[in-house]
Amino acid sequence: MSDVNGKVYIGTILLEPNRWAQVRTPTYRVSEWLGRFAEAGFDGVELWEYHATLASPSELAALEASPVPVAVFNTYCGFEDAAAGDRAKAVEMVRRLAAGGVKFNVGRDADRREEYLRNLRAWAGELPEGCRLLCECHGGTILEQPPVAAEFFREAGIGRLQGIVHCLAGVAGLGEWFDRLGPAITHAHVALRHDGRNARLSACPAAVAEALALMRRRGFAGSFTLEFTEGTREPGENIESLWQAALDDLAFLRRQLSLPVRLHGRTPCEALPDSLPPRNRR
Repeated sequence: MSDVNGKVYIGTILLEPNRWAQVRTPTYRVSEWLGRFAEAGFDGVELWEYHATLASPSELAALEASPVPVAVFNTYCGFEDAAAGDRAKAVEMVRRLAAGGVKFNVGRDADRREEYLRNLRAWAGELPEGCRLLCECHGGTILEQPPVAAEFFREAGIGRLQGIVHCLAGVAGLGEWFDRLGPAITHAHVALRHDGRNARLSACPAAVAEALALMRRRGFAGSFTLEFTEGTREPGENIESLWQAALDDLAFLRRQLSLPVRLHGRTPCEALPDSLPPRNRR
């Protein structure tokens, strides 16, 4: 695995209003934004699956020639036996786009745990050797609790199996993920909720600083994806406003990552949010 310490990616899902639609047809061409991502200073993109699998041949070719790397391919493939075709398609896209990592989730049926393990092991063997295998351990899946996820990781026996944390989901919960998975956590999804809405990181500077300080004290040396931002799922949501908020978040996160590990003075935003915005895994 290449050095990912402090790398910041933009999730193409951040700009996609159809991210949670029943029919997830992309509404914009990522290729038309790649130059802006590069100029803004992002280290790569976390590419929403449908921005590739539902893309035209010309769009796929443009993604292959991206001036910023596809750092993470965000797949929704399942790990049931019946989903073998979807897993094969994800492998194809990872290889075609030379993705540095792949984000995935196992399912929600505890009775199929052994099925998920068997198919995950086989899938890992099909992915390129240097590809990061990033389990999101998302709410609604069988791995949403740290102790259960840790046991699943152990039993999987896949040396490069790594975890993602939602680093603004609450400091107490964040600490438990590090207690259980430790150095296996190599990536973080960044999305701040404040007063029941998605917000810019600058809306709660003390809370963000506290979470990042905890991660660094626990030895985190991984990467970040800006996943959602101010304006997400709001009336009148539009791509340019989301982009401006993402630029603000990028600048704020870069400043925080350059600071020594310490807590800053409290602001009116005293606490981290209890949870991230609800999302459908599939």
